[in-house]
Amino acid sequence: MLHEAMRSYYPPLLILLFFGVMVLVDKLFSRKIKHLFLLEIFLQLILMAVTSLDQYFAALGDAGLAWRLRSITTCLNFVIGPCSPMIMVLIYDTGVSGKMSKMFYLPQVTNAVLSVLSLWNGWIFSVNSSNLYKRGSLFPMSLTVGFFYLLILIVCSARQQNKPNRRSETTFLIAGFLGIGSAVGLELFCDFNFMIWNVSSVFVVLYYLLLTTQKILYDSMTGTYSRVTYERRMEMLNYKQPCTIAMIDLNNLKQLNDQYGHTTGDSAICSVTASILKQKSRHMKLYRYGGDEFVLVSSRVCEEEMKGVLKSAQIYCSTISELQISFSYGIAVHQRGDDIYKAIYHADETMYKHKAKKSNVRSAD
Repeated sequence: MLHEAMRSYYPPLLILLFFGVMVLVDKLFSRKIKHLFLLEIFLQLILMAVTSLDQYFAALGDAGLAWRLRSITTCLNFVIGPCSPMIMVLIYDTGVSGKMSKMFYLPQVTNAVLSVLSLWNGWIFSVNSSNLYKRGSLFPMSLTVGFFYLLILIVCSARQQNKPNRRSETTFLIAGFLGIGSAVGLELFCDFNFMIWNVSSVFVVLYYLLLTTQKILYDSMTGTYSRVTYERRMEMLNYKQPCTIAMIDLNNLKQLNDQYGHTTGDSAICSVTASILKQKSRHMKLYRYGGDEFVLVSSRVCEEEMKGVLKSAQIYCSTISELQISFSYGIAVHQRGDDIYKAIYHADETMYKHKAKKSNVRSAD
């Protein structure tokens, strides 16, 4: 049985080891997130080892102290199992808010305590002196806690309404939830061994790739799409689809930085983007072009609607910030068969005229 476990876990073991090297050399994520990913890899390896030993001790029958050793490996499986999805939630939340309530840990702490107590009272499991394993009345506890954390992960993703690729991200997490659920079902009801941690290890690696992709596709400071995503979108639209484009630039950002510091300047940028994201329609996407320059792109020809959105955003922006923050914009319409970069140039030119006009008005005052 031990040889069977080693053969079954050999591919995911190699995947996790290579994945660990990827995490170590990664430059996109913070040190805290990298440490959490490394902890996740360590837990996956521990769970594979514990599961393998558990199967080995089960095959020994009632020889010697096999039943006591099996009790320990079984207990470790129940205690550590839900930690894997819990850490994935911590990784996700660290990248979003960076903090988590103490109540978040309560289900896993409860599960760990009950699992350890089961060594004596059999609430979750029991292994008797004949090395016979039996499920207790609270057997679903560990699985329920694990799926609870996976559901939190899905909810965290689904609630971020303005996050780029949110639907694709949520769909992936739901697919992962169903995949792990299927693996659990195959182990519990169809006697398929070593399924759960094989599937979980693959899910962890794909989860890392998902977060890496999100890092590239959107700007973490403002919550808008990144310059890379903008360039890809322009390539898709060029000559092919009509659209409306607005070039947006903050006014007097240098003065804000000089007078109040760059932290305040960053806050001003975030206030502007938050106001636009709040007011924009669903068919509009906001991209960070660079610094304090943004591009709002609509998949429709809707110049007047976009003007209304930006005017409303300007008003809303003044209500969410104590500083006098404003932005200038220029709008252009791109038609099918035309060069989209000419429309971008026209929108940019209009934006600078708008900015110059505002500057002249302030000078006259």
